[in-house]
Amino acid sequence: MTAAIIRVLLIEDEEGDAYLVKSSLKLSDKNHFEITWVESLALAKEALETTNFDVILLDLSLPDSNGLQTVEAIQYIAMDTPIIILTGHADTDFALTALKTGVSDYMVKGDFGFNGLGRAIHYSLLRVEMETHNKLLVSALNAAGNAIIITDKDTNIKWANPAFSRLTGYSLEEAIGHNPSELLKSGVQTAQFYRTMWKRLLAGKQFRCELINKRKNGELYHEELTIASVKNSRGEITNFIGIKENISKRKGTEQMLHKLASTDSLTGLFNRRVFLERLTQESERISRLGGVAALLMLDLDFFKHINDTYGHSVGDDVLKKFAEVLQKNSRAIDVPARLGGEEFALLLPSTGREEAMAVAERLRKQVSEIEMDHPKGMVRITVSIGAAALCEGDTTSKTVFNYADSAMYTAKHSGRNQTCWFEI
Repeated sequence: MTAAIIRVLLIEDEEGDAYLVKSSLKLSDKNHFEITWVESLALAKEALETTNFDVILLDLSLPDSNGLQTVEAIQYIAMDTPIIILTGHADTDFALTALKTGVSDYMVKGDFGFNGLGRAIHYSLLRVEMETHNKLLVSALNAAGNAIIITDKDTNIKWANPAFSRLTGYSLEEAIGHNPSELLKSGVQTAQFYRTMWKRLLAGKQFRCELINKRKNGELYHEELTIASVKNSRGEITNFIGIKENISKRKGTEQMLHKLASTDSLTGLFNRRVFLERLTQESERISRLGGVAALLMLDLDFFKHINDTYGHSVGDDVLKKFAEVLQKNSRAIDVPARLGGEEFALLLPSTGREEAMAVAERLRKQVSEIEMDHPKGMVRITVSIGAAALCEGDTTSKTVFNYADSAMYTAKHSGRNQTCWFEI
């Protein structure tokens, strides 16, 4: 395998010292060094303007420059090319000062050791390669659209990219040293959620979830979060890396689509499909666990007459007004729905006959009091309501549906604006 060729610019005004450097580099058994030797800063500048070098060996005492000014002059031209300072004496304080300027290494002439200078060059090049790689990674992280944070093992933020600030409203300076939960916790997630998260992370596993967090301005947002632990060579967790994606727009779209698929567009009540699903679930629950529930079927009286007399626009207003009354008389556990046309339903979990009929009578009375102004005269409506119980012995929800529907038609035939309980 051919050894790598490393192009070296040697800036040294003493011929003996230059010979010493060349001799030392010949000892390398891994690399071939191609050395260009110049004796002044001016000649070094000319060489750097015409040739690309991998490393620079620099003597600070030159005929036309001296000390750290020589380093600054070379760095200005050489940019990121690693520089190793060569000096005739060991001076720890000066060495530290020189290293702070950004040079890669500091070596004393005549004290290179066996292949010491070759190793110094190798490590300098390796360090440059690693720094370039790290800069590339940081640039990629800074350019990422998703928010990325790095914390220590105690989950204190050590670094975050610009996307984190855009997402949360916190600058990097405000975030450093804080636990993410101090800044972003919304209170929506339960304690069990966090126990599950930490159990997985401390086991060295990746944790991924969707949650709701809070921005600096107090606004809540939906976030997809991925957290991974970082371990050292002993298997100890030293850091955590979190990747955050704002999914508020997606969740909003999902909620809108769910609403379109589950609600009646005119009244905002549940549609027929969802209602029948809930009715089936409640019927199965009672069959398994027992309990009581009731179903109300509601049909507006003479609705066709309202449409024909006042127009479909008024008919829609009547349906919406009735839906408001139905919604106001429903508990959180109830399921009010528009089944189609002027036909509505109300599922009442944990409700017996007496309470169900009280709800039905209250609805009937409130609807009969509705009055809507119109140029053709006052618009008034009434409703006929049938009710039935969900029983343990019923094998399907269709049974109670038919019972309540039958009771509703009994109310119709009894003169409308009536409530009726189905009797087997």
